[in-house]
Amino acid sequence: MKKSSLAIVALFAVFFNICFFSTQASAVEKVYQMRGEITAIDVAYNTVVIEVPVGNKMFTVGGPLSSDAVLKKGGQPASLGDFAVGEQVTVRWTSTDKGHIIQMLKGR
Repeated sequence: MKKSSLAIVALFAVFFNICFFSTQASAVEKVYQMRGEITAIDVAYNTVVIEVPVGNKMFTVGGPLSSDAVLKKGGQPASLGDFAVGEQVTVRWTSTDKGHIIQMLKGR
């Protein structure tokens, strides 16, 4: 009886750890970084859209800037209004279930 109770407790502990750690791992956001061209900017809504070439197709990265987004142009701090449609930039973003969040935008 004692061995079966111990086995049940051990099995429960393993199950709990698997559930707990797999939930934590899925909560970590993946950060992407690519180079592309700005196709739209909306300063009023603090959003930007960048077309990024992926193979022979284009991938659209668009969304609001995060509250702690880093914007640089020519190596200097910049604002979203300093960027222009058609400009080549490096963009870093996270993908959430609600869309993209821009973490960094860097131009020359």
